[in-house]
Amino acid sequence: MRKDANLFWKYVGPSVIGMLIGGSFSIVDTIFIGQASGKIGLAAVALTWPVVMMLMAVGQLICAGGAVLIAQEKGAGNLLRAQTIFSGTTLLLLFAFLLLSFITFPLLSPLLSWLGATPELLPISLPYCQILTGGLIFSLELSLVLEIVRNDGHPGLSMWIMVAGLLGNIALDWFLIMRCGMGVAGAAVATVISQGVSGIAGLCYFFSPKTKLRFHFREIFRIDWKLLKEITITGLPIFGNTLSIIAMIYMHNSQSLRYGDVDGLASYTVVSALESLGSMLMTGIASGIQPLSANMYGAGKIKHQNRFGNYGYLTAFVTGVALMFFSFAVHDAVPGWMGLSGKTAVVTSHAILLSAPAFLFLGVIRVSGFYYQATGKIGISSWLIYGDSFLALPLCLYTLPLFLGINGVWLAMPTSRVILMAMLCYFWFGYRKKLA
Repeated sequence: MRKDANLFWKYVGPSVIGMLIGGSFSIVDTIFIGQASGKIGLAAVALTWPVVMMLMAVGQLICAGGAVLIAQEKGAGNLLRAQTIFSGTTLLLLFAFLLLSFITFPLLSPLLSWLGATPELLPISLPYCQILTGGLIFSLELSLVLEIVRNDGHPGLSMWIMVAGLLGNIALDWFLIMRCGMGVAGAAVATVISQGVSGIAGLCYFFSPKTKLRFHFREIFRIDWKLLKEITITGLPIFGNTLSIIAMIYMHNSQSLRYGDVDGLASYTVVSALESLGSMLMTGIASGIQPLSANMYGAGKIKHQNRFGNYGYLTAFVTGVALMFFSFAVHDAVPGWMGLSGKTAVVTSHAILLSAPAFLFLGVIRVSGFYYQATGKIGISSWLIYGDSFLALPLCLYTLPLFLGINGVWLAMPTSRVILMAMLCYFWFGYRKKLA
């Protein structure tokens, strides 16, 4: 039992730190953009996030799907099959980049307008989104490196790659935004460069003796349609996880703008940055147990597989409680950190206070989705993840504001988490009893 606990923290510790660093990207950008451009800059950037995250979601689907299958095959001792999956994942990622870039880039302006970009916000939103879309290959490549390195047994290295990216992003944000006066566009350039440098440095892992996974270019371009389909299906819950975040951002953007005007949208940008940080922290816990559970599932060690899942649930719940109380403690200070004042600062402080309870069940739900995916229960995993974006959140976000106004927007996320937790309890207890 102690051995399992040590192994749990060996994976979860670096994974949490790495994801926390990843979530810090949005916090850092938000601080610099808020200080340089105020609420207009924050509102403009908020409108681009659904587009950028949708592109990233496809990449994460592929990377996570491939990484889980690699971990399962390594657990079963099938190293040759793991190498084949690695090559297939790389091919699918290259194809996704070419297709997404070709389709999306010409449509960015009308897409942002459809998402709510006004004539005042579009000239700021469009360049930011164009730069991030043009640099999509670096984001996708970094996702591939982080997922494979972590699931290949080196979570610490994956963490340090993220550390390097964050430090580079902070330095470039300061230089391009504050010193060069590039504003919001400077934040996008900083993100692309920092991700590109980190990802390229991470590629060195696959040419080192630390792994048996290699880039065999002839094998990469050998198409195995059955394998590509398997990678895609396995990654669907991760895609749903990101889709849930995208849906959350889009619907919150729309409702915040509708019930709170630009002040409401700028406030949600800050709330979203905090939620993103918490979400990445919870994803770190879930990602940490995923390779362990997948490996034990592949090896047929059900007792150990379940133990890692239970460790994850407990850690996630305790973390959620801590995040909730932390948000309560800093809700008055955060708007000033983001360069907000007056009415916008008051609205933002209130928004943080009301939305903070969403952290309570977030981690447990996130760990469950990843755990069920790693142990072959794709259907249950998808129910938990897609049920957020297509059931619980829309129900709350479009019902509560009818009675509570802008307060209903801030309370939608905590309420939706209660609904999802009830669904999870059904899978834990009612669904198992029914199967028995």
